[in-house]
Amino acid sequence: MLNPLKSLAIALARTKLQSTKMDEETPHPLEEWIQTKVAMEARRSSALRRVIGSPKPGEVDRKALREYQLHRFRHQMLYTGENAPFYQRRWKETGLKPEEIRTFDDLCKVPLTEPSDLAENPFEFLCVSQTKVMRAFSTSGTSGQRKRLFYTRNDVLGVIDPISAALKNVGMRKNDTLQIMFPAIDAWDPGLMLEGACKLAGLNAVKASMIDVDEQLRLMKVNHTTMMIGLTSFIYRLTLLAKEKEDLRSYGIKALILSAEPMPEAMRRELENAWGCKALSQYGMTEMGLATTIECNEKDGLHINEADFLPEVIDPKTGEHVSEGEDGELIWTSLSFEGSPLLRYRSYDISFPIEPPCRCGFRAVGMIGKIKGRMDMQTKVGFGEKVFPLLFDEAVLGVKGVLGYHLTIDKDGYKDRLSFNVEYIGDPNTGKEQVLGAISGLDEIRSGFENDLLAPIEVKVVPPDQKGWVPKTRTIVDNRKQY
Repeated sequence: MLNPLKSLAIALARTKLQSTKMDEETPHPLEEWIQTKVAMEARRSSALRRVIGSPKPGEVDRKALREYQLHRFRHQMLYTGENAPFYQRRWKETGLKPEEIRTFDDLCKVPLTEPSDLAENPFEFLCVSQTKVMRAFSTSGTSGQRKRLFYTRNDVLGVIDPISAALKNVGMRKNDTLQIMFPAIDAWDPGLMLEGACKLAGLNAVKASMIDVDEQLRLMKVNHTTMMIGLTSFIYRLTLLAKEKEDLRSYGIKALILSAEPMPEAMRRELENAWGCKALSQYGMTEMGLATTIECNEKDGLHINEADFLPEVIDPKTGEHVSEGEDGELIWTSLSFEGSPLLRYRSYDISFPIEPPCRCGFRAVGMIGKIKGRMDMQTKVGFGEKVFPLLFDEAVLGVKGVLGYHLTIDKDGYKDRLSFNVEYIGDPNTGKEQVLGAISGLDEIRSGFENDLLAPIEVKVVPPDQKGWVPKTRTIVDNRKQY
């Protein structure tokens, strides 16, 4: 049991969460939460009120939401210019003033913030004294650069509140239990934040970071788990290994939320068939508080927490905004953070913008398309065909029995040599033949063979490694110097 003081602290913190005040029957909890935050800001700010009036939550439209975001962006420019050494220098060097940012396209005047800027000196971005820092998070992510972020108490609550709203948006209720399944690795543990979010929001959760399949299943039974969230590759791996032993549909899971890695459609089909429920993607960055977007049941894109984040999709060559549906690089601005706010921060992730409405009923909140990969993970094969890991994910993971794979690319004379190491359940000869067929059927691979620029593809099939599996490793290792 919690001691009385800690119980009181949780109760007081809970009063600050808008998500706890929402009716469980609210049809679109995340959009209502976002609109409520916009309406509250309009009540506080006469400047914003002059532009959008005093809307009630249900009256906030797309235009009002965009004006709110620009208002908050200007606020963050002023705030960081007063408190963060990095941005103090930047605004002085550029001569940019907050009042110059009046439209969405005006954002392109603001220089981008690089992950390397944050990695080199995280204290240059710190806007508060160390005494006001409640939590500090480190991440190396997929880039390998260790970055450190500082969160105030308000920042932590500001992360927890939309997480709670997003969980309710995908169907979580007070009688449900969420199993949080992020294998613990150094400096990267979103499970702690998720567990805290559920506790403060009055939702049930169990943190299960072990990679042992039997122990995960045992915890599901003991805790009557009804929803799961975790690392995409881990939940997929657990599913394939567990379905050999048990009928997973008998567990009564309502939804799977796959996070931190892209989810190929082949993987989604396998997961939904095994568990008998929706498998939904969630995308976020530690630099932006872990949770920025989540799919709805329509699975047409990821809804963005646009109350706290301003996403842009730009052409990385020109720096200009791309059109709706056009691929580009995701750029993020944190609109509410006090500790380490970041403006126009490069993600190097490839996606595309989607304007509302959505078939699920969201009217004002925008979306991004499924993450296609990272710019720094893009490579070329054969006749210069661009490939991301997701291309091979769709092909290789579409073969039944494949748990995962790694690809090594080398040079064989003037040709590219692709060597796949595939974890597979079943007859290895059958697995090898099917994987080879799936890869050879890709247009990018056929082009390489037709132009005599690819050596024969090598596929090595190995049985599942239950103990040596490592989460969040690079799928493609390119040993060619020119790429």
